[in-house]
Amino acid sequence: MIEKIWLYPPLAFARLGPSPEPCENYRYGDSDLSPRGTGKTVVLPEPSLHVAENGTLTQRQPQGNRVQFKDPKDSKDSADLFRPICPFFEVHGAWTIDGQPDSGAITTEVLDAFNLTPGNVQWTVEVANLKAHQRTQALGDRIEAQVEIPGNEHTRRPLQGRSPQGAAQRLVPQGQHVPLGSVQIPRPSATFPELRLRFTPAAGLVYGPTNLMQRTSRYPLPAERLILSPNSPWCSFAPTDVDDPRTVPGGIFAGASRLDGRVSFGLVDDTCDGLVTVEVGGLTAHARIVVTPPDFAPDRRPFTSLADGLTDRVKRAEVRNPAYISGKQQQTALEVRDLFERVLEAMDAVNLDAQNDRAGLMNRENFGLSEEEARARMFSVPEALKGVTLPLTERGRRKHRRFVALEVLEDMIREQPDLIQRFIRNPYAKSDWFDRRMPVAVRGSDGYPMHLTHRQYDLLVAWANSLQATVEEGT
Repeated sequence: MIEKIWLYPPLAFARLGPSPEPCENYRYGDSDLSPRGTGKTVVLPEPSLHVAENGTLTQRQPQGNRVQFKDPKDSKDSADLFRPICPFFEVHGAWTIDGQPDSGAITTEVLDAFNLTPGNVQWTVEVANLKAHQRTQALGDRIEAQVEIPGNEHTRRPLQGRSPQGAAQRLVPQGQHVPLGSVQIPRPSATFPELRLRFTPAAGLVYGPTNLMQRTSRYPLPAERLILSPNSPWCSFAPTDVDDPRTVPGGIFAGASRLDGRVSFGLVDDTCDGLVTVEVGGLTAHARIVVTPPDFAPDRRPFTSLADGLTDRVKRAEVRNPAYISGKQQQTALEVRDLFERVLEAMDAVNLDAQNDRAGLMNRENFGLSEEEARARMFSVPEALKGVTLPLTERGRRKHRRFVALEVLEDMIREQPDLIQRFIRNPYAKSDWFDRRMPVAVRGSDGYPMHLTHRQYDLLVAWANSLQATVEEGT
């Protein structure tokens, strides 16, 4: 019998894109970040699965070593079209056949062993865009879509976002819908017998109320996307006060500025989040899907990732145990090096000169510092060398380039015992203002200076202490 099932991955991110061609699969290679290397992050293409309109699944080999994130322009007048990220969800499980336990991807062969067919598999996908509802708390401002698909149906099914039936002042009126993407079940075959579902996000478009052009000319939209009800609460939403938590960070909706009267123009996009559910043989499994905008740096990894955040929630305490560092010295060193490699990659995607100016402005306007105090806490801009337009950015990248050579970083920590405490922002001691501590001038989602996760910071401190413990006295 099949004893347990789960979906892999349990959480997947899709990325909006108007191109009909999904982005190919790719992975990060070994980046050339040595002191004398090119400094480039390496992105390598991988074989990708293609789903035909009738559900037939084939594998395509990438051409050359290039990853295509946009469709090429057909002419000078044509725009680059982002290719969407369209993740697959695959059914995995554990079962016993003839007394032999086994686990892995559930295939048609496994179904046959238990007198099941793909028609006995039931998929349900529920997604919603709750951005307007989160602010107004009005039921009619919810935008939801749901489809139920048996495992033997292989045509693509659209996810049509609508406001709940029976709700007063519906944002999406009767007869209209906001496209939130589509789903399709690939047809199992001898080559690909696994049970899968593919999620394709929407194009990345914005929709507005029917009277938008009478309210503002700042956001022109084509007539076919002016479908929302101007009588919905979202179209007249205004924060209750400056510190309304529903509107943090500031400027989070169109119409939020003082010039616009701080009243919503009623715009919504076609992003969504949701739940993927599969039922097989009386068992049920769930996975999450999150849709993100097509604003990305695909060859730059963040220094604090989603994985770092989740690990901080469940494994924060392990790095405070001295036995962890002493027993996993090599693993810890590699984790520290990976962090500083990602710091360098993030630095290559940041205009530090502009961020430095913005942080100084925030110190004055948001945190009450005088102009002199605000400037003193940030970096002074060095004199630009010939041909260098961003001198502070160039200096930061050059300095961080050294830190990916772990030996250099280790020597600096041995020579300066308080290096971590002085130059990396402590997440336990939150300050209101921006300063020269790392990460410099980067704002967190709460509007305050960003910091590493508690686990990342504790790991760095413990690792630095372990290096100090091996320093000979007087050297």
